[in-house]
Amino acid sequence: MKRGRELAQTLLSAADFPGEILTGVPVVEWKGTSEAVIISHRGIIAYDPAVVRVATAIGPLTLTGEALTIFRMNRERMILHGVIRRIEMGEGG
Repeated sequence: MKRGRELAQTLLSAADFPGEILTGVPVVEWKGTSEAVIISHRGIIAYDPAVVRVATAIGPLTLTGEALTIFRMNRERMILHGVIRRIEMGEGG
């Protein structure tokens, strides 16, 4: 198992992927104020046009803003569009 993990780390490094992806820790890419990409999510906790709460391995992730929409989502990646004002991690958001 250790050898497989080392191989995966080597492949991720060669492909320029963040190591967090292997461990399930979420990676958030915030592109200006109009798009956020969340990798390694565990589903939606709450959703409305002003607040989106997403479950992750290290706690809830809260995005606040205006006209927030889920543009695309699969089991590993979620893309949100809208006017993103704030992204917070933790129990309270």
